[in-house]
Amino acid sequence: LQQCYDMEDLQLRDQMQTLAASLPHNFSCLICMEEQPADNSVDLECDHSICRTCIRGHISSKIEEHRFPVLCPVCMTAENNRQPAAISGLLVQQIGVDERQYAIWEEMELSQLSVLLHCRKCQRSVPVDRQEHDESRMLICPLPDCDHIWCKACQQSFIIDGPPHSCDGTSELDDLMKQQGWKYCPNCKTPVQRDGGCSHMTCISPACNTHFCYTCGENIVRSALTSDIQTAVAAHYRVCELFD
Repeated sequence: LQQCYDMEDLQLRDQMQTLAASLPHNFSCLICMEEQPADNSVDLECDHSICRTCIRGHISSKIEEHRFPVLCPVCMTAENNRQPAAISGLLVQQIGVDERQYAIWEEMELSQLSVLLHCRKCQRSVPVDRQEHDESRMLICPLPDCDHIWCKACQQSFIIDGPPHSCDGTSELDDLMKQQGWKYCPNCKTPVQRDGGCSHMTCISPACNTHFCYTCGENIVRSALTSDIQTAVAAHYRVCELFD
C-alpha cells in the first residue's frame, strides 16, 4: 500500500510540474505597469522588463527627436550612478519601427563614427572618419579631383611648399620678412620696412623709443633724449655702414 501511495504521489508531482511548465508566464512592464505574457517582453542589457509596445513607442519618439544613443527609459529615471543601458540596432530592427525611422536610426548611428567634412574650395561635403578628423591638425579634401588642404582651427588654406602654418600669421609674416629683407624692432618686435635713406631706424611703435640699425639689426639705443641718441648713433656707425 505504501509503495502504491508513493508511486501515485510521484506521478501527481510530475503532472503538476508539467502543467506548471505549460502555463504562460507573465511579467509586469516597468513602463505601463500591466501584467503581460513573458514572450511580449524585450531583452535589454540592464535586465529591465519592458513590453514591446512601450519600448517601440520610446524608440520611435527618440528617433523622431534625433536623439542618439537611445537609452533604456527605466535606467534614465533610476536614482543611482549606474550607466544607463543603450538600445542596440538589432533591437531596433526586431522591435518593428518603419523604414523611414530605421533610415534615420542608421544615419544617427553612422554619425557617431564619422563627421561631415565640407571643402570650401570645391564646395562639396563628404563623411570622414571621426577619430582621424579629431586627431588631425590639418584637413585634406578626400575627393579625388580636389587638392585643398586647410587648417582645422582657423580654416585658412595651407600653401603647398610654403612656410609652416600659424593661425595668427606670425610664421607666414616672418617668412615674408626674410624674403623681403625687412627687420623687426629688437625691442618690441614691430615689423619695419625701410623705403630709403640711411640705416638708422626709429621704431614707430608708441613709447618704444628704440633706435636700431637696419643693416645689422642691432639695438643702438633706447632713449627719447636727443643727446643720448646722437652719441649712440655716432658710436655705432663708426663700425657699421650708415648708407648702403
